[in-house]
Amino acid sequence: MQDMKTGLRCLQTVYVWELPVRFYHWVNALCIVVLMATGLYIGNPVFKPTVVNGEATTVFWMGKAFMWHIAAGYVFIAIYHFRLYWAFVGNEYARSHHWPWQKEFWQEFFDVLLHYLFLKHHHQEHLGHNPVANLAYFGFIMVGSIFMSVTGLAMYGELHPNGMVGSAFGWVFTLLGQSFTVHMLHRLMAWGIVAFVIVHLYLSIRHDMFARNGTLSSMVSGYKFDCRENGRA
Repeated sequence: MQDMKTGLRCLQTVYVWELPVRFYHWVNALCIVVLMATGLYIGNPVFKPTVVNGEATTVFWMGKAFMWHIAAGYVFIAIYHFRLYWAFVGNEYARSHHWPWQKEFWQEFFDVLLHYLFLKHHHQEHLGHNPVANLAYFGFIMVGSIFMSVTGLAMYGELHPNGMVGSAFGWVFTLLGQSFTVHMLHRLMAWGIVAFVIVHLYLSIRHDMFARNGTLSSMVSGYKFDCRENGRA
């Protein structure tokens, strides 16, 4: 296979995304969909039956939405810890090579960013996450997931302030403010994650079309084509 833009031959396949990474990716994506859908309903219940025929459970939409939201939230938290663990025991692509507080990160970051903005034709290819993706994942997935989990558990704890969850996460209201403020910040971060998902999909499709390295299919098979010059990162 040959990259028509750069002329580089992409003959070598590399096992980049291990099964646990792919498992996390799709389960996390499903959790985000369920959490967003149920969260929107909890914030603005569109089904408001005025007449109940038979058992109330048949039209208990809010209760069902809340149940699925909490269940998806617990899976979201569990799978996050699993992914964090795999960052230490997985292959080299399961973790970032450079972090935002390192000089090398920003040197590579602007190189990729200019390419995404169509201001630079070529850029250094990365088999794993490039610095722009790393920064987005760090902000919206790593930090964002922690923020959503902590604020979500704090709001859940309001149902039983003296219970285990309420006692463990009551400090969130002391730190961030009243319940309304925590709810608002929780929803703002949720929309931030939605924006991240949209941009992530666009850039993944764009990169797959230009680099032709199997970016999209790699999240199913795990393999990508190595289109880097001389096989170097």
